[in-house]
Amino acid sequence: MQPFPVPKNEKARVQLLHELELLDTDADPIFDRITLLVKDLLRADAALITLLDEERQWFKAKVGFNESETPRKASFCTHVIAAGETMVIEDATQDKRFCDNPYVLQREGIRAYAGAPITLYDEFHLGTLCVICNQPRKFSAAELRYLETFADWIAATIADRFEIDNYRAERDVLAQGPVCAVVWRIEPDVHLSYVAENAERVIGYDRDFLLRADVNYEAIVHPAEREELLARMQRLIDGEEDALEMDYRVVRELEGRKVIRWVHHFARADKDKDGKVLRVRGYLLDDSKGKQLELALKEANQNFDIALNAGEYFTWSWMLQSDELDISHRWQVYLGYVSAEQEALDWRELVHPDDLQQLQARVQDHMRGSADRFEMRFRIRHHDGHYVWVHSIGKIVEFDEQQRPLRMTGIHHDISEQVANETFLQQQAEILELVSHVQHEFMLAKDFSDVCDYALPKLMNMTHTSVGFVGELQPSSRQRNLVLAHGLRIAADAKDTDAFGKLIRQGLEVEVGGDVVKKVLLRGEPEFCHEPISELELQFKPVTLPPLKNGLILPLYFKREVVGLMILANTNQGFERRLLNLLRPMLDTLGTLMHMRRMDEERLAAITELRRLATTDELTGVANRRVFWEAMEQRFDEFRRYNAPMTVAIIDLDYFKKVNDTYGHAAGDEVLREFCCRSKEQLRDIDLLGRLGGEEFAVLLPYTNEADAILAVERIRESIAATAFQYDDKQLKVTMSAGVTELRSSDHKIDDWMARADEALYRAKEKGRNQTVTG
Repeated sequence: MQPFPVPKNEKARVQLLHELELLDTDADPIFDRITLLVKDLLRADAALITLLDEERQWFKAKVGFNESETPRKASFCTHVIAAGETMVIEDATQDKRFCDNPYVLQREGIRAYAGAPITLYDEFHLGTLCVICNQPRKFSAAELRYLETFADWIAATIADRFEIDNYRAERDVLAQGPVCAVVWRIEPDVHLSYVAENAERVIGYDRDFLLRADVNYEAIVHPAEREELLARMQRLIDGEEDALEMDYRVVRELEGRKVIRWVHHFARADKDKDGKVLRVRGYLLDDSKGKQLELALKEANQNFDIALNAGEYFTWSWMLQSDELDISHRWQVYLGYVSAEQEALDWRELVHPDDLQQLQARVQDHMRGSADRFEMRFRIRHHDGHYVWVHSIGKIVEFDEQQRPLRMTGIHHDISEQVANETFLQQQAEILELVSHVQHEFMLAKDFSDVCDYALPKLMNMTHTSVGFVGELQPSSRQRNLVLAHGLRIAADAKDTDAFGKLIRQGLEVEVGGDVVKKVLLRGEPEFCHEPISELELQFKPVTLPPLKNGLILPLYFKREVVGLMILANTNQGFERRLLNLLRPMLDTLGTLMHMRRMDEERLAAITELRRLATTDELTGVANRRVFWEAMEQRFDEFRRYNAPMTVAIIDLDYFKKVNDTYGHAAGDEVLREFCCRSKEQLRDIDLLGRLGGEEFAVLLPYTNEADAILAVERIRESIAATAFQYDDKQLKVTMSAGVTELRSSDHKIDDWMARADEALYRAKEKGRNQTVTG
């Protein structure tokens, strides 16, 4: 026998055959009746419905034939599969392809054959409907039409069943997910006509309750948002809006208390060919977690403000070009000025005349670069007339393109009490200066380890100690024995100090223990140890400290809560009680900054998450529709001002629905993600890729004319078409169509620009897809 032919799409054909789950299944009454009817109509000895996988021919239905499967290489039907059209053999003994076939050579073997392909989706020939005769014969044109008609019927039945099974599976998945589907009827009145099974899990109300004739959906909506929802639904029904999207609260009484859920509501109207609204389809998403994140961010900001207040310092920001000074509200209150008075008052008028010239000189020194920052103590007039001493530190944090300073930020610290007591010990002044510097460095860099690297050696020098440690008590430490190291110095060994510094940068956690540590961390009591400290009193793991002949172990507070500890050890001069009062400002500052550091981390994490949710498409990670549209508006304004070339491309993946229908939505999602990855590889950093919805994307190419934009889009298209998309063991062939157009001076609004790109995309599809057309 000659080798059997194989169709070009063999791998995809077999893959679809296995996905349909037809092989080795039980008999089907419908298919059995079709084979019997075809056998009688064509007066054949046998009729078969065949399915061909890689190695065999298996019979889904058969009459007049005993075997359940045959080798594919001996199959007549494999030739029908390869050709994709009906095949007729009037005498197999005279056909060189089959004359040596074992089923022809056997007694009463195959003599005449007629087979029509069973074809799905116009390209996948899965098997045949065929008849076999034991004597040579001819088949009439009418008989072959019967055969082909029944083959098409079988294919349609298989496809319909597959789509129904997929629809049921999708609906089951949706019912188990976080989105509840609902449908409102319009006539005779607006009321829910369908509610998904997962309604109670998503919005807290049973579907049967929501479908009751005496229950209106808006009754469960919080009164504060109810009127807006009704108004927007009415605009949707009246055809004034294409879609509705909003957040609102759903309220439910549960055991005598109100339970509130935040719901994200998206809805669209189904319309007939004349544009009349038939029904409204909606999707309800439980967005309570997102709102909780938003509230957590608000709370984190409030806590950050509290930490600022507790730190006893005030922030300022000076716009140098416009000479506008923005000072924290608490500082204005502290000086007794209301906001209106502060805006109308020049800050120079508040500075003591004897200090103004030197202050301006210090500012100029920093602006010229001769000083790395501005720092000065000066007097400023209170609203009631007396002067307040201020220690102010600032730094330029923003420059223009010519490196001219634009903005300087810094802090004010009221030092009136300290300046009034000039006879106080010099060490206290040094501590206060250190506190101001630490606060400033933290405000600018937000790196607490840098703060400790700067402050700890100075504190050790003031106390004449050779061992120093600063640690932050971890919130997760239930036994309050785990601290995050921020500073560790052993003056006798610089090499060890540098090694510990590297570990601290990587997040060194130290387990501490012993009677002395318990008193400090659990009771919040400072400990003066004038004698050598044993391991029973103080334990450090995994850090090994040198023998401690004495030590001062102090708690770090934030609002009476112990948040960390400081250790200063090994002095030759002993520890006096006055050291506690001397170090108190630094201890309070370090405790406050520890708390601020933690609050700032939580705030930044919340901001980052909210920004990601608000600006990116969740599936693909590219810009969402809102962000893309905002970028379009910005570039549109730039074009109107500077006439800079701007081009936009709208891209649509060809036959994407077929990918979802054939391979499932997981495969479709993977295609969308991979499409975005490949596209971004072909684009510049300034180009913006956004997802407009579904499989529709857009690329904004600023400062780019239409010709150059076409080259970029063609690179994307060729990259997509050149290599099949991989999903599990499947190779998915994907192409795209694109419409490209450059912004014109005749475009009065963005919609004009986008409409041309959309029209070009439509022409690309009309021309056969997988191409780029300009508009």
